[in-house]
Formats: sequence, C-alpha cells, structure tokens
Amino acid sequence: MAKRKTPSAMTFFILGSVCVAGLLSEYLVIIAEQFIYDKTYLKFTITESITHWVIICVLWGFLGLVLFYISARVYDFDFTKKKRLPSVKGFVISILLTGTSVGLKHRVFSDWKAVIDFRNSGWFQFIFQYVYYLFVLFLSLIMIVFVQEAFDRVLKKETSAIPFGGIVLSMVWGFLHFVTEFNPASALCYAAAALLIGAEYLASNKNIYIAYGFSVLIFLI
Repeated sequence: MAKRKTPSAMTFFILGSVCVAGLLSEYLVIIAEQFIYDKTYLKFTITESITHWVIICVLWGFLGLVLFYISARVYDFDFTKKKRLPSVKGFVISILLTGTSVGLKHRVFSDWKAVIDFRNSGWFQFIFQYVYYLFVLFLSLIMIVFVQEAFDRVLKKETSAIPFGGIVLSMVWGFLHFVTEFNPASALCYAAAALLIGAEYLASNKNIYIAYGFSVLIFLI
C-alpha cells in the first residue's frame, strides 16, 4: 500500500481554492449557455434553466467526490468520519444561528425564501432548483471544511473559535449575488448566511452531517 502524504496547511488552502473555483465555474457555463441560446440567463426558459441546473449539479457533484477522494485517500483526511456529536451548547448555538438567518432573510425579502421561490418557479422548476441548492451547499460546505482546517493548522489549534471557512464563503457568496442580482441587500443577506454556515460548522463540532443539515435550514428557509 502506498504511503499516504502528510497534508500541510497549504494543501488544504489549495483544496479549498479548488472548491471556490468550482463554484465560480458556473458562470463560465452561463456564458457558454447565453452564447448558445442567444439570450441572457434571466430570460432562460424553464427547460433551459433546468438543463443548466442539471449540468451544474453533475459538475459540482463530480468535483466534490474527486476532492473527497484526494483528501481521504491521498492525505488521510476523511471529514465524513468525524461523527462526534456537538455539545448541548453547540446544539443551542446551531438553533440560534439558524433562527438568525431565517429571520434576517424574512426581513430582507418580506417573506420566506422557499415560498418566494415556489411562487416564482412553480412546483416542477422548484424541485430542480432546490436540488441545485443542495449541491451548492454540498460544495460550499466542503470548501468550509478545507479552509477551516488550513487556518486551524496555521494556528496550530484543533478547532479555532473563528469561522474562517465561513468568512471566505461569505466573500464568495456576497460577490456572486451582488454581480448576478445587482442588489446590495440580497448580497449582504447571503454573505451573512454563508458566515453563519461557517459558524454552524464549528458549533456542530465539525460533524459534517449535522452541519449540512443545519446549513440546509439556514440557506433554504
């Protein structure tokens, strides 16, 4: 059996950067689609939008599995095996973080996110859109794991109290939503949600399963 490599902080920075590049790659796909359809993304038909989401889900799903394989098999960092349950305090913090995000988005958009999306999309498009959102969270949370691990190793701490992964994701989501929607309030709202997801990952004791569950609530409600 080949000897596994010992990962450095830089290794995790690189893996996290690949995740960021993967998230940004969606806009290269959009540029190509706009050229093919000869229309802007906002004018895509239901079929064209669903096709886009399916392509991105396949792309992000494949990238996430490749990064998981590299981290687990090459560097012996299998984040799915960290099944420690959070403390009671951690659960309480997770609930508070979720409530904060839901309340903030409701105030900004004057309604629940899922209700708005369903009203705008209809049930068929809504299903594909929310599957797409699950893949957004899948790759985003993997990025948080890698970036957080990188900073923890730099600081030589098992778990830092600062959600570095959430900070990086906050900048990415804030920028992307501002560029695509030209709405500062919306961009700040999603940037805040990303930061809360990073904090949730720490509150869940780095348990990827619990963190993902709360992240879904933070992002989708």
